[in-house]
Amino acid sequence: MIFKIVIEDEAFSDLQNIYNYIVEQDTKNKAKNFLSELQTAISTLNTMPNRCRNSYYNDDLNVKDLIYKSYTIVFKVIDESVHVLSVFRQREY
Repeated sequence: MIFKIVIEDEAFSDLQNIYNYIVEQDTKNKAKNFLSELQTAISTLNTMPNRCRNSYYNDDLNVKDLIYKSYTIVFKVIDESVHVLSVFRQREY
């Protein structure tokens, strides 16, 4: 089964903020490349999204976390679609 991927508004805003932060800290080229990597990671959710762990941030069993590098992509599986809810960087403590 192939799942449709839906980027929710909050997640879209998160991706824009990640891009802007990298541009401020480094270069537009690095920001574009990293955003492309995140989008590629998200696109893998179109097959077998339930392979990911249950979310640490939500008790709903349909909400999962995909980890890419130090970023967490929180998504919810609804019927035949994957809704990306948020994307954020985990900090080391």
